[in-house]
Amino acid sequence: MIEVEVKLAIGSAEPEVRRLEQLGGIMVHGRSLEDNILLDLAGDVLRARGAMLRIRKYGEGATLTYKEPAPGPSGFKVRQELEAALQDPDLIVRILESAGFRRVWRYMKYRTVFRVGGLTADLDETPIGNFVELEGARESIDVLALRLGRTPAEYIGLSYRALQEQWCRKRGLAAGDMIFEQGLKS
Repeated sequence: MIEVEVKLAIGSAEPEVRRLEQLGGIMVHGRSLEDNILLDLAGDVLRARGAMLRIRKYGEGATLTYKEPAPGPSGFKVRQELEAALQDPDLIVRILESAGFRRVWRYMKYRTVFRVGGLTADLDETPIGNFVELEGARESIDVLALRLGRTPAEYIGLSYRALQEQWCRKRGLAAGDMIFEQGLKS
């Protein structure tokens, strides 16, 4: 599957929920904590080529995801994505660690998922700020962003890891895991 997405920085989450609902958005998954672990090989082999391997726990489910860059429109984050549901994510982490992978980063967010037309609009509340992530066809992303009062100049194509590293650099902080227990606030 090819994933095309952008992030938009937002303020408080509640007004964005109302805006998405006013635009015909249907909440398909209520606000739930999402806990993610990224794994890589020694020397950050995956990261060096722009790829990532992730274990995600969200709501009652868990997934193993592999992503790597794919050709696509500039200004958008375009990735090839392979994903599988997991019954025992902790065991999968242990298996991957036994095979030579290591945990390189953990991040958390509260995510609320909406469907708006043919798009997925994820409202993410993170320790470094809040974002709406729009995923779907490029043209549909542009239309919904415009309806939200946003322009392509506001599109963010960075990963949460890159955003958190940027956020920490601006504040003179070391960029460790992005988890709520660290007390990071935007």
